[in-house]
Amino acid sequence: MTQKYWTSKVVLIHVGVTSVIAHIKIGQMHAALEAKVLVVSAQVCGDNVCELEETCLNCPADCGICPMSIAIKVAIGLPVALFSSGFIFTMVWLQYQKQKMLWDESWIINYKNIIFGRVCYMGVGSTTSLQRFKSNSSVSRTTDVTICTGLNTSIRPGFIQPGIYDGRMVAVKHIQNKHFTLSKTIRKEVKEVRQLDHPNLCKFIGGSVEVPYVCIITEHCPKGSLSDVLLNDDIPINWGFRLSFATDIARGMSYLHQHKVFHGRLHSRNCVIDDRWVCKISDYGLTAYRREDFDVVSNGFNCGDVNHIYCAPEVLLGSSSNMTPAADVYSYSMILVEIATRSDLISDQAEGVRMDVMWRPPLPELKAGKADTDCPSQGDYCELIKKCWCHNVTMRPTFEQVKKMLDKMNPHKVSPVDMMMNLMEKYSKHLEAIVAERTQDLLQEKQKTDRLLYSMLPKPVADDLRQGRTAEAQSFSNATVYFSDIVGFTQLSGASTPYQVVNFLNQLYTTFDDIIDNYDVYKVETIGDAYMVVSGVPKENGINHAGEIASMALDLVSVCHSFKIPHKPNTQLKIRAGIHSGPVVAGVVGTKMPRYCLFGDTVNTASRMESTSEALKIQVSGATADLLHTLRSYVLTCRGTLNVKGKGEMTTWWLEAKRDDYTDPLLRAPESREVPVPVSN
Repeated sequence: MTQKYWTSKVVLIHVGVTSVIAHIKIGQMHAALEAKVLVVSAQVCGDNVCELEETCLNCPADCGICPMSIAIKVAIGLPVALFSSGFIFTMVWLQYQKQKMLWDESWIINYKNIIFGRVCYMGVGSTTSLQRFKSNSSVSRTTDVTICTGLNTSIRPGFIQPGIYDGRMVAVKHIQNKHFTLSKTIRKEVKEVRQLDHPNLCKFIGGSVEVPYVCIITEHCPKGSLSDVLLNDDIPINWGFRLSFATDIARGMSYLHQHKVFHGRLHSRNCVIDDRWVCKISDYGLTAYRREDFDVVSNGFNCGDVNHIYCAPEVLLGSSSNMTPAADVYSYSMILVEIATRSDLISDQAEGVRMDVMWRPPLPELKAGKADTDCPSQGDYCELIKKCWCHNVTMRPTFEQVKKMLDKMNPHKVSPVDMMMNLMEKYSKHLEAIVAERTQDLLQEKQKTDRLLYSMLPKPVADDLRQGRTAEAQSFSNATVYFSDIVGFTQLSGASTPYQVVNFLNQLYTTFDDIIDNYDVYKVETIGDAYMVVSGVPKENGINHAGEIASMALDLVSVCHSFKIPHKPNTQLKIRAGIHSGPVVAGVVGTKMPRYCLFGDTVNTASRMESTSEALKIQVSGATADLLHTLRSYVLTCRGTLNVKGKGEMTTWWLEAKRDDYTDPLLRAPESREVPVPVSN
């Protein structure tokens, strides 16, 4: 303050219109000055002063940011804590599972729990020719390991043995390890293999670690190895199947390489075919597990040419390991050659193969065309082989690239099951044609057999015997029996050789047989020069049996006039015949070479009629003559009375001919019979 001017700061704390009064004293005079002032709030956000009603909510610039509430802190902190805890727990759990799987021994199988059958040596990894065996069979361990069908197991250590474990078929590969320790390395390998799962990999089931029964157990593929399937000419494999096999192997190997697993022993015997014709890779991984066995197989090229030709040149020269992707691709090229040629790669070149590490088989000569047996892309296929066995390791394709190449070669690829169904359909049609042809042949042979059988026995009797039933003897009330023999046959036989006699009788009776086929008669038998025929047996024909035999007899005698004896053409053939009618009993005698025989007095009487007859004449008994007179179709002449041995006096007749003016006997009156004239025998 000065004497002239002074100032005073007035602070008004009341907002609104305020009167400001200034009191001035000058000497004894007092003065008051009043001024009305509008007072507003002094609060200004942004003046860096947090005052009055300013808070962090309405003026964070002056009062600062408000601290977070508990709810917000919980809402933010809880998810973060849960995520962090879950992540840490997951990592710990995964690590625990890895360790657990590493030390898990559930894959270890007790060798005693495997049921074995016959052992068959297959070569490394092959399961093709596994012998069938009974599931309930039990074989000693020593037998299981040492016995092999037709092959020497001491040549190669790897062989596959079929077995049953836990109710399913398995393939057991024995590892020839004299000492085995379940190390951490082996555990890691087993863990790695157990984690592999692909439709083109043969699934690892477990293994035995008990010396000397160390083995690896995998799933069993019943079709066997690819090598044996290709070499089996009885299995039709078109190019659809072949490309499917090649693609399956490429898929399986691509999966292995993606998981940093390299095979090192890939060949056609380590590729097996399951029951759906899917090709699977076996014998992969577990290098330390099968160390001793693997060393022998990998390094013993002088013991096995197969291992030699499948190994890449850089492996044989020692410049690279066989456990590389490029080495597997080279081995795959040899499989492609096998698939194309369906033949053994070594053949007769084994010695040269053993000495030349750069040896490769010639490229297959593929036939172009649209048939199933023709390769759809022969040029691309051969080019793929050349790329896979290229000596420059860096130029070899990966299995992913191989898959793409194969897909281009087979754009209309069909699943193996569908191809098998198509093959089965074609085969069934072919089989139906063969069956139809064989059935026709069978029917023809059956007809021949039936004709032969029915020529030896009556049809009803033959049918009964064929069905295993006993042919019962049958009685016939009336039948006519014919006998004939050759006059002077004894002298003729004495003047002829046996062969001439047989030839003569064969021609004669063949002629007779052709004649009797025209009549309702049955040829009973031929004994020497005797010829026996019956009518009315085994099929009854009323009284027509007498007429059938009479007509037949006339034809047989007639043909003798023109028949020429082969070795005696100038000698006249003469037969004599006898006929009698009456009841007979017919039946089969014997089980070996059965014969249909007639029994009864009628047969004996007919034989007597033949023996008392004359050359080129037919003698009939009175009973037969009565029937022929009833038929009125034949000319009979009474011979007279004969003294027949065993029969006494009998009146007999000569059958001369058959009437040409035949009419139905029922429409004509019976003629009077001639009175017989007695004749001495």
